[in-house]
Amino acid sequence: MVEAGRGAHYNRAIGTSAKTAILSLLIAVSVAATLIFRLVVHSGAPYTHFMYIPISVACMWWGMRGMGVAVGLGVVILSMHAFGVAGEGVWNDVVRSAFFVMVAFFIGRLRDVISVTDLTARREAEEKRRELVDLARRQEEQLEHSTRLAELGEMAAAISHELNQPLTGIRNYARNAFYMIDQKAGGEEEIKTNLRLIAEQVDRAAKIINQMRELTRRSDRVFVPLELNSVIRESVEFMMPQMRLSEVTVSLELEDNLPSIWGDRIRLAQVLLNLLSNARQAMEDSPVRHLILSSRYEAPAAIPVVVEVIDSGKGFTEEQGHRLFQPFYTTRTGGHGLGLSISRAIIQDHKGAIDASGVPGRGATFTIRLPAAPRAPGQPGRET
Repeated sequence: MVEAGRGAHYNRAIGTSAKTAILSLLIAVSVAATLIFRLVVHSGAPYTHFMYIPISVACMWWGMRGMGVAVGLGVVILSMHAFGVAGEGVWNDVVRSAFFVMVAFFIGRLRDVISVTDLTARREAEEKRRELVDLARRQEEQLEHSTRLAELGEMAAAISHELNQPLTGIRNYARNAFYMIDQKAGGEEEIKTNLRLIAEQVDRAAKIINQMRELTRRSDRVFVPLELNSVIRESVEFMMPQMRLSEVTVSLELEDNLPSIWGDRIRLAQVLLNLLSNARQAMEDSPVRHLILSSRYEAPAAIPVVVEVIDSGKGFTEEQGHRLFQPFYTTRTGGHGLGLSISRAIIQDHKGAIDASGVPGRGATFTIRLPAAPRAPGQPGRET
C-alpha cells in the first residue's frame, strides 16, 4: 500500500512537470514570435495573439491559477515599451493585456466550476458506492445468519435429544437425594455425590444452550486471534449428538502448536458445522461411516494453516465438484444449496480458500486454507 501510494504521487509529479515544461515552451514560442514580428518583420499585425495559446492552456489545466500566465505575458508586452521595441502605442498593449486577463478569468472560472461539479459528482458517486457496499454487506450477514438458523433447525432433533439427557439425569439425581434425605437411607457423602452430579449435568445443559445461543446470535464481524484447533473441537463437540445418532465415528488429527489465525469464531464455526453436517448426511447410506478432521501447518505455502474434513460417504463426480460452491446447488434432497457458497464467502472474507475433491462411492475431502496471524514479538510459537 505504501509503495502504491508513492507510485501514484510520483506519477502526479511527472504529470505536473510535463505540463510546466509544455507551458514554458508555449510561452517562449509566443514571446519569440512577438519579438520577431516586431523587430525583424516590423509588421503592424497584432501577433501577440500567439500568447492566447499558453494563456488558454494554463487556465484549462490550472483554472484561476492560470491567470498568472496572463498577467506575466501582459507585463512582458508592456515592458517592451521600456526597451523601445514596441511596435504600437502603449494603450494598444494595455488593452491587449486587459484582454489577456479577461480571457484567462473566463476560461479559468469555467474550468474551476466544471472541476467542482465533477468533484461533487464523484463524491456523490463514491458515497452511493459506499452505501451499496454497506447494504450488500448487511444483506450478506443476514443471509449468513439465516442460513445458520436453518442449519440449526435441521439439527433440532439431535440437539433436543442431547439436551434431554442432562435434564433426565438432573431429575433422577434429585429424586435420589430427596429419597435419601426423606427416608434417611443414605449418608451425607452419598447425598453430596448426587448434588455434585446434578451440578455437573446443569453445567452440561448450560454449555449446550450457550453454544446454541452463540450460533443463533446475529453479530457484526469480529476478527480476533483464534486458536483454530479449539474452534474445531467445539464444532465437533456440538455435532457429536448427530454423529452418534447416525453411527458416525469421528477422529481428530490436530497438529500441536498450530499458529493462531485472524478470524471470526462464530463464522468459522458456521463453516465447520456446515461441512460436518454435509459429511454426516453423505455417509447415511455408507456401510463405513468414518469422519476425520485434521489440521496442519504448511510452512512453504502462501496460506499455510490447513484444515481437512474427510468423510467416507458417497462422494461426488468431477462435474458435481465444479458446481458444489455455486449458490442453490445441492446434491441432496431437501437442501437449500446455500451452505457451501456461504462457507466459501466466509473463508474468502478471512483471506483464505476452500476447495473440495471426491470420488463417487469413496468419500470426499474438503480443504480449508487460512493465513496465519502475525506473531507478536516475544510470543512463543512458529515463525509466520
